[in-house]
Amino acid sequence: MSLAHIRAVCWDWNGTLLDDAEICRQVMNTVLVDHGREPLADLEAYRSVFRFPIREFYRSVGVGDDRFVTAASTYLARLAMRVVEPRLHEGALRTVRGIGRLGVRQVLASATVSDALARQMAPHGLDRLFEAVLAIDDPYRASKHEVIRGWLTTSGLEPADVLIIGDTNHDHEIAEDLGTEFLHFEAGHGIRSGEARRISALDELLALLGPPRHLALDKA
Repeated sequence: MSLAHIRAVCWDWNGTLLDDAEICRQVMNTVLVDHGREPLADLEAYRSVFRFPIREFYRSVGVGDDRFVTAASTYLARLAMRVVEPRLHEGALRTVRGIGRLGVRQVLASATVSDALARQMAPHGLDRLFEAVLAIDDPYRASKHEVIRGWLTTSGLEPADVLIIGDTNHDHEIAEDLGTEFLHFEAGHGIRSGEARRISALDELLALLGPPRHLALDKA
């Protein structure tokens, strides 16, 4: 599988670059206990039910729509208290830097509101490596579809030349709708949907994307 034609990578943040699935499971379990629901025993159990729209995830763990806003607000407040704990996935910084050296453009898109996203990113010094950081404005809808569409519309790129890499069904659905390439990262929040191509380590991307773009032009 070669992705040598790719001119831009659109990264998901939570679960893909940021290794926060276990912390999110722990925080969600405190909310589930508050609501008299069974906690998620381990990451496998968490990944098996995690999905977008986020209301469906809450329903799947026994928190109905009548409790959704209260439960989600509690979850977000408690998660914010642990914002400095998650680390990047192994090889994340090396991979992002390496892709930049290939001459491939990079943006980051997150289903997190901008202030919270800035706090999550601050300890890791990644901001300067992306041409844009795309956040949402409604934490209860948590869909980054429109912000990615907006960036793609103004990017000057064809959808087929863009790779979205993420860890959830939402990322895959966005890629299919926009007509971009997609890779599922297996160590994040969700299980692979459909027949999506997958990687288990981030630095696998460097080989898939091929030689630096200026070298490819020299050989043409």
